[in-house]
Amino acid sequence: MSGCSLALDFSDQAIPIDAALDAPFAEAECAYGEPNDTAAMASPLAPADRGPAAICSVDDRDFYRITVPELTAQVELRIGFTHSETGDLDLRLTRKTGETLAQSVGFSDGEAIVCPGTAPPCAMLAADDYVLEVFPGPDATNRYTIEVVVTPVTAR
Repeated sequence: MSGCSLALDFSDQAIPIDAALDAPFAEAECAYGEPNDTAAMASPLAPADRGPAAICSVDDRDFYRITVPELTAQVELRIGFTHSETGDLDLRLTRKTGETLAQSVGFSDGEAIVCPGTAPPCAMLAADDYVLEVFPGPDATNRYTIEVVVTPVTAR
């Protein structure tokens, strides 16, 4: 009868270079726009920027700076994500001074702020820079995509 043996190597050298991360989010998602963990460090966000990004810890917040040009009729700000018990994200729009203009804190897949709009209430935005904050609900982490749509005033 022949014998059998098994040798296991758990050293760092034995881990394949392409091994999957131990975290639920890709490094690029967690690093999107970083450093952007405070309003003062808000990362510039252009309408073509979509992510993907992630709130990777319960104390993580992502801040983005958006510029509203002259002659803007409407601004739509959206984050898309799959809502779960541990994955609720919320959205806040503020002036550069920190004054909150609108906040979306629902419990569905995604959040949206439309200015001017009524749900949540948001007035017409004057030409200026604003800060968009993506933040977690209680004990939440999640990946998200982001969308900014700026609609210009049309000439009649």
